[in-house]
Amino acid sequence: MNNRSRFKSSLGFTDLLFNLLVGFVFLFVVAFILINPPVKKSDAPKKAEFLIVMEWHNMSSDDMDMWVQDPNGETTSFTNKHAGLLNLEKDDLGISNDLIRDPVDGTYTVLRLNREVVTIRGTVPGRYQVAAHVYSYKPTQFDKDGEVIEKVNFVKITVIKLNPYKEEIIIERPYELRGQVLPMVNFTIDDDGNVTDWDEEENNIVFNRAVQRLPSL
Repeated sequence: MNNRSRFKSSLGFTDLLFNLLVGFVFLFVVAFILINPPVKKSDAPKKAEFLIVMEWHNMSSDDMDMWVQDPNGETTSFTNKHAGLLNLEKDDLGISNDLIRDPVDGTYTVLRLNREVVTIRGTVPGRYQVAAHVYSYKPTQFDKDGEVIEKVNFVKITVIKLNPYKEEIIIERPYELRGQVLPMVNFTIDDDGNVTDWDEEENNIVFNRAVQRLPSL
């Protein structure tokens, strides 16, 4: 066999190895896709239709809890953050959990924001009820420098329709003692997802166990 024949055979073997490599890469890509399928549209997080926002003074150390009940009797609060289509995004404890830790350098930042938000991910027609509960009350209030300032005891509820955006209801009420329950607002959503009416009548959605678990002063 001459040198030219050996050279041709070597090229053929190289082509075979290259094709095998391409085949293995193709099979790996197919396997990877099967193991990690693309996120389907139905798997994406469901958008919210309404937000119910409770706010109180940003420098307050009071612990306020929001309770929301839907027409089916599903109730969300710090005791049950996911109920039906209702979801409590955060149980805000006042200034005691306003420290935000940087995961990179470990430093802390103070975020002076007292707010709880309940999302309504889909609309069930009927009457919704919202109440506030004064879980913990501190008679003294301080500013950011630690100086005593006049205590501000007001809690505000805002009901927001997102599609399209509209602030439907804004209610503000005073509070004055630990354990106080404030029926804030009741509103009705129709079959088309619109707020048709609202009132400030008494409601009884705050469970007795929330009052019984009050912290000591």
